[in-house]
Amino acid sequence: MASWSLLHWLLAGNIGLLVLVALVLWAVHRQQQRDYRALDGRIAAIEGNHQAISRSAIGVGRRVKELEGRLQKVQKSALAPKTDDKVYHHASRLAGMGASAAELVENCGMARGEAELLVSLRRPH
Repeated sequence: MASWSLLHWLLAGNIGLLVLVALVLWAVHRQQQRDYRALDGRIAAIEGNHQAISRSAIGVGRRVKELEGRLQKVQKSALAPKTDDKVYHHASRLAGMGASAAELVENCGMARGEAELLVSLRRPH
């Protein structure tokens, strides 16, 4: 067997180097694929969490809006004069002017017991 010339050694070395580079590139490519799949799973989990948080925020916003509406109604009703208050004020004024319990029942729509109590409270002693 004849000895190899420098050209043969260089050619064999280059082929070996190319095979080594190809193996390294193949290993890097497989690692990148694994990393991609892992990141894809993380992205899917984050998207799911984002959607859940968005739905929760929308639900909370609706609930806040509903509670604000209820609060406004309560505030309006608390500030508005009560019709019962008006009736009792009118009945008290009539009783002070000498109206009887029967007249209060007829004119103000009060219960008989309420009218009698109001007349007895407003009667001069």
